[in-house]
Amino acid sequence: MRIPFLLATFWLCSITEMSSQKKDDFLFGFQLRPIIPNGYLKADQLQASSEDLTYTAYIQPSLSFGAIIRKPIGPFWNLETGINLVRRNYRLNFSLTDSITVSSNQNMSFIGYEIPIQGLIYVQLGKKWFMNASAGLVIDLFPSEAESFSSEKIDSTYVDFSQITWRESWFKLAAQTNLGFEYRTKDKGYYYLGASYHLPLGRIAASQGKVNYPNHSQTLWLDLPTGYFSIDLKYFLFDQKK
Repeated sequence: MRIPFLLATFWLCSITEMSSQKKDDFLFGFQLRPIIPNGYLKADQLQASSEDLTYTAYIQPSLSFGAIIRKPIGPFWNLETGINLVRRNYRLNFSLTDSITVSSNQNMSFIGYEIPIQGLIYVQLGKKWFMNASAGLVIDLFPSEAESFSSEKIDSTYVDFSQITWRESWFKLAAQTNLGFEYRTKDKGYYYLGASYHLPLGRIAASQGKVNYPNHSQTLWLDLPTGYFSIDLKYFLFDQKK
């Protein structure tokens, strides 16, 4: 309920803070979004375990970047879309406590693309400063799976670990919200600093972790943590012809 209340508040405040931006204008820009692991949002790790094997996925600092278009559709309403490449980085940990006790770590990246469709409203805080809030849906696209391997030697015995991450589907929907501040200039473009939360609507991928050692083999399945919190940096270009 917090998001609709926040959007309604911005809508009411914006009535008295009208922007000079014309309805037939649009802005083109670029964005860079470092992804920060966040335990409070339950977007940092997930774990699967059996009697003597534990398989854990930790989301690591990751990155998303791409292009963005903003189109005014009213005096204080905007529509934002674009396309981004997102690289989710993970550290995978295997812990085996059978006849052999050993652990192993792997690094894996899962690549996707995002096409956001968001409604944005803003409140003018000063001559050049604005506070923005946006929310909407994102089309998540996943072009491929991901694999990783590792091996550990205990005395003369080799223990092999492997995982393959299977996408649930080649596309999924996600919800996304943003909140930030924007500094607008008349001749050098717009500068934006904010934060986002991206939450896929359902599972997007599952990782099959496997361990092989003499006369033994074990397999565990784990859903990857795929929601994320990001810091958003945006720059909208100045149109010299306008």
